[in-house]
Amino acid sequence: MDSSYLPKSVCVLRLSALGDCINAFGMILGIKKAYPKTKISWIIDERFAPLFIDHDREELVPLYTVNFKKDGFKAIKRLKRELDGKSFDCLLDIQTSIKASLTSLVVNANVKMGYDKKRAREGQSFFVDVKVPSPSDPHVLAGFMAFAHEAGFVKAKPYWDFNLQDTELEAAISCFESNKIFLISPCASKPQKNWTIEGYIGMARYALEHGFSVGLVGSNSPKELKICNAIETALANPNKVINFCGKTTLRQLLSLVAISSLVLAPDSGTLHLANALNVPVIGLYAIHSEKRVGPTRFMDLCVSVHDTIAKEELGDKKIPWRYRVRNEHAMERITLEMVKKAFDTALNNHVVKRTLELAKGLENDL
Repeated sequence: MDSSYLPKSVCVLRLSALGDCINAFGMILGIKKAYPKTKISWIIDERFAPLFIDHDREELVPLYTVNFKKDGFKAIKRLKRELDGKSFDCLLDIQTSIKASLTSLVVNANVKMGYDKKRAREGQSFFVDVKVPSPSDPHVLAGFMAFAHEAGFVKAKPYWDFNLQDTELEAAISCFESNKIFLISPCASKPQKNWTIEGYIGMARYALEHGFSVGLVGSNSPKELKICNAIETALANPNKVINFCGKTTLRQLLSLVAISSLVLAPDSGTLHLANALNVPVIGLYAIHSEKRVGPTRFMDLCVSVHDTIAKEELGDKKIPWRYRVRNEHAMERITLEMVKKAFDTALNNHVVKRTLELAKGLENDL
């Protein structure tokens, strides 16, 4: 785009998944912080919108929600009616799916921006005017920021602020005996991205030995409830192990992450929440590369076997940017000792500082 032109109104299109929406939020607030006069709206899946609505029911970004699960493609018609009479200088279509591309058709924008050939898929290029050059950094968030910079917001840097209130944090803190909290989110959206139950039990015990209280978080899906319940049962320590699985809203999950000293998770929304909140997080990776979807602030804590297995599968071929490991049991290649090593690194490099910050925050509140 013309570098001398700065859009006054922007629409961001990112429907899902939760982790990607958290990164999209970082891009959006990054633009707002550097260019406060810019008006930005966001089209998002209704399931994830509550995370971006604060304690006082105020939207952190003006939101337009769609519910394809409930309404099917009628959701686009409903959005069209809601957007009737509205126009934007620029649409940032940062989701490469046919569902998102069809949604973009009802957005009235002077310029519609999408990915270049390297990152686009499902025919997105037919729905956009400008193809954003892929950055050298392979991370998804870097790709999002490339959109902001291509649109003219060259000073924008990722920034997150969920407007968490003291009452939200205090409610989370009251659940634990101490302010040394190890939060385990054992499940990703796809079961093949999950580590082993035995591994999580081993890490929970390791954290307990180091004086931490342990929290378990997850959705109310039967599979996630079963995994968290199995971990809780094996530990049998009700005073030090609290199972929140299926019992929290997205905002309550946010608060639990915010008061934690250290988080353990596979590629999931909880992992990206921790990264956004600057909470140390150990990320577990095998199916996808941590270099593309890892916690950008805590890449030193990632435990990944992705590249090793990818090389086994591809031989001498170069690993593609979006390569998905085919081995459905790849996460089992991550050993307990690997994760303990990352835990020790976190203790030495991040957790002491984090615990002191939390303690200081509590003193100030009192």
